[in-house]
Amino acid sequence: MSATSRAGSPDRRRRQLFEGPRADDPRVLRTRAAVVDAARTLFLQKGYAGTTIEEIAALAGLAKRTVHNNYADKDALFTEIVADVIAYAEEFAGALRQESMAGITAANLRPTLLDLGRRLALGIVRLEVVALRRLLIGEARAFPSLAREYFDRAPGQVIDALASHFERLAQRRLLKLTDAHRAAAQFAYLVAGELLDRAMLVGTTPPKRQVTACARDGVETFLARYRR
Repeated sequence: MSATSRAGSPDRRRRQLFEGPRADDPRVLRTRAAVVDAARTLFLQKGYAGTTIEEIAALAGLAKRTVHNNYADKDALFTEIVADVIAYAEEFAGALRQESMAGITAANLRPTLLDLGRRLALGIVRLEVVALRRLLIGEARAFPSLAREYFDRAPGQVIDALASHFERLAQRRLLKLTDAHRAAAQFAYLVAGELLDRAMLVGTTPPKRQVTACARDGVETFLARYRR
């Protein structure tokens, strides 16, 4: 095999040099992760408007040009940070929709909802979720459509999935409901709302045992109101 064959044709080498590394190249992925982490940290500390690309590059340990090679501007960075958390919430909501209510009976309703409440609370009261919500609230005027998209595709989808499940449980006379969507929203707030509000104000998340204890109490309150 010739040297040219081993290394690739001159045209191929020139094309690779012009195109640069692939988006799935591990080096590119590491660079982009470092930029996103730095941007998230600085946005939380200084706000979106108070953060510059130069500061993001410095914290990430990269040249400003490298940041711009991966992200056109701060808007693109902020959008990706939001998209990451939206993707997590959509995955959770999708998995929740796939769960079957067929095996739930009066005997196992309580443990089933206790497990659901625990998982929901631990998914909501996460450092990443708290950080994103704080960012979105601070920048809602600058990114109103992004804030609406987050609500519709993250908590909105989770509540819709809960409402669908609760409606089926009501049809089987395990829950007494007049408004499944309202009951789902109340369930979500009972298991995680108070801790989420506190975490958003202070910027830190509570220990796992506290989250699960709050979720358990919230489910008990929900059952006291809605169980037949």
